[in-house]
Amino acid sequence: MFDIKISRIVLSLLLSGVVLFVAGCSSPVKSTTQDPNISAIKTVLEHQFTGPNPEFIEGSDNIEKLEQYYEKRYKPYFTEERYNSFIATLAYHYVHVAHNNDKQIKVDKVSVEKDEDTYNFKVTVLYGKEDSGQNSAEVTGRAKFNEEGKITHIQYLNDGELTEKLMN
Repeated sequence: MFDIKISRIVLSLLLSGVVLFVAGCSSPVKSTTQDPNISAIKTVLEHQFTGPNPEFIEGSDNIEKLEQYYEKRYKPYFTEERYNSFIATLAYHYVHVAHNNDKQIKVDKVSVEKDEDTYNFKVTVLYGKEDSGQNSAEVTGRAKFNEEGKITHIQYLNDGELTEKLMN
């Protein structure tokens, strides 16, 4: 009689353990694999909204060094056509304005969400003089990629008046 009770208890515990194990294995778990396009956007935004660093400052007086600076930071992420357009219009803008006004900019947070074939992003940028308190501005925009994972389109929708704030 005593052996039957112990056997039932052991069997009940064993079955409970199996049920918990199976339930745990079948529960939905978010994949830890991140979309490489999201990583690319975050990297580009980090480069664009952080600085000026000594390499940029040195390059601002030497066009060849500046081209190397941009090529290293941006070229791997863009199609050839979009890279040239980005460098000509957007790449240096915020860091250049910060540099000309003796200010620093730095990315605080980046969030990216995919909506069909478009990636919408929001960047919180800290800015100010090195020896003073930091202010922040929120930049929003969107980007698109081709099948090879290269940026084909990037657009800033609102820069939270960051350019004006850097100039004051």
